[in-house]
Amino acid sequence: MNRFFIDSEDINEEDGTAVIRGEPVKHISRVLRMRIKDPLIIADGQGNSYLCEINEIGREQVLASIKEKLIKRKETFLDLVLCQALTKGEKMDFIIQKSTELGVKKIIPFTAERSVVRISVDKARDRVNRWQKIAKGAAEQSHRDRIPEVGAITSLESILMENQDTGPVLFLWEQEEKRGLKEVLKENPDIKKVLLLVGPEGGFTLQEAELALSQGAVSVSLGPRILRTETAAAAAVTMVLYELGDLGEADGK
Repeated sequence: MNRFFIDSEDINEEDGTAVIRGEPVKHISRVLRMRIKDPLIIADGQGNSYLCEINEIGREQVLASIKEKLIKRKETFLDLVLCQALTKGEKMDFIIQKSTELGVKKIIPFTAERSVVRISVDKARDRVNRWQKIAKGAAEQSHRDRIPEVGAITSLESILMENQDTGPVLFLWEQEEKRGLKEVLKENPDIKKVLLLVGPEGGFTLQEAELALSQGAVSVSLGPRILRTETAAAAAVTMVLYELGDLGEADGK
């Protein structure tokens, strides 16, 4: 069933009505060619979702009646934040999309020493807006109740300074030979928030690794093979959510 995110102000539980505006209207009427009485799911992006039925389709808005508030949990209880170094081409789009589908709560893009991409302030704002739209589309496609926030582009140092007391910071480093990600996760089964730091195409520099470790980050390995940055991000998110979250559970548990 098709799912759309709308503003919480456009959902009136007391009256049992919802108003869909903006881009979803075109998608409903012209792309999906939905009709009166067709069912759909709407979500407010804050954890609430509703089974609805279309009452009216206009040029500017779609009116729907709420039939049922859905209570099945679609969000993991683990607060997983992916901190991803800027990548070139469409790799960042892929990372945003797949990490959203898997269940991350937030994505923080940052510049690393080996990041090939350098973005001006104006372009950075546009790029983050674009990534946020990708996250929204991926959240709708994967039937999530929340849209992960894509943070402003920042620096590795800022991430480390601002997240010292929020939970373990796991630094993915190909030169780590003693601690694997699986081992660290099994040693900390009760943690509720995790930050994953994933480097750019060329990996982190020794200076960046020393900075991260000096700020309390834990360096971990993903295994004996060197992965592309987009593969490393997806693999690490999957491992963390499988071990500490709900990935791999039956639907509805």
